[in-house]
Amino acid sequence: MLKFPKFSLIFKLINLINFLKNNPQKQILGKRILVLAPHFDDEIFGCGGTLRKHVLAGDEIKIIYMTDGSNGIPQIKNKKKVFEIRKKESEQANRLIGINDFYYLMEPDRYKPINNGSIDKLSKIIIEFKPDLIFLPWFLDNHPDHKKTNYMLKEAIDNLNYNCNICAYEIWTPLIPNILVDISDVFDTKMKAMKCFKSQLKSIRYDLAFEGLNRYRSIHKQRGDGYAEAFIFIPSKKYFNFINKSFHWLTYD
Repeated sequence: MLKFPKFSLIFKLINLINFLKNNPQKQILGKRILVLAPHFDDEIFGCGGTLRKHVLAGDEIKIIYMTDGSNGIPQIKNKKKVFEIRKKESEQANRLIGINDFYYLMEPDRYKPINNGSIDKLSKIIIEFKPDLIFLPWFLDNHPDHKKTNYMLKEAIDNLNYNCNICAYEIWTPLIPNILVDISDVFDTKMKAMKCFKSQLKSIRYDLAFEGLNRYRSIHKQRGDGYAEAFIFIPSKKYFNFINKSFHWLTYD
């Protein structure tokens, strides 16, 4: 449960909104792309169409799965089996997108404490790969593992004094974007990829939900005739400056 923020923090969020409104972007720039997915499926649901466009452009993409996703199939109590099922689904989905380079940090699903060892692993990947663009769920996305992902990346970035661009995507909470990416020409591929997550679609029709979200996001530029994905695309220093000033109230029970 979110704690109610102080008024000063509300003003910080207003400043973020104003910044995004005043800094619209025309193109997501990046050739060495690192994608942080809290669970097996977030990267496809949140930015699968955009990732497909980067693949077609010849960009290099690596995905880090932050958690083991072991709470994602409640009817199966064997956590190792759940991990293997979801891992296989993600591999199938990403083959369609054109991505085949993955890392697994294996943080326990919905586990609050921060594992410094995982932050060290994340830092090592960043040092070795040297991404110029990092995708992750935006820092107010309403899921504990999504907020934890932001915190872990913030720690890694701060420790390394590393600079790149951030492209934050939406899953559980709609964001206020400063860029919309037209994915109409690749949406069929994204839909096929989303349908690979059979274990997840049994409980929630994510494929239909994100089809609707992506159609809605096409209102501004495409007059609702197409599909788009929405992002916050800003330099990492600016992005984490907002988190440094407000992240202490983004706690959960």
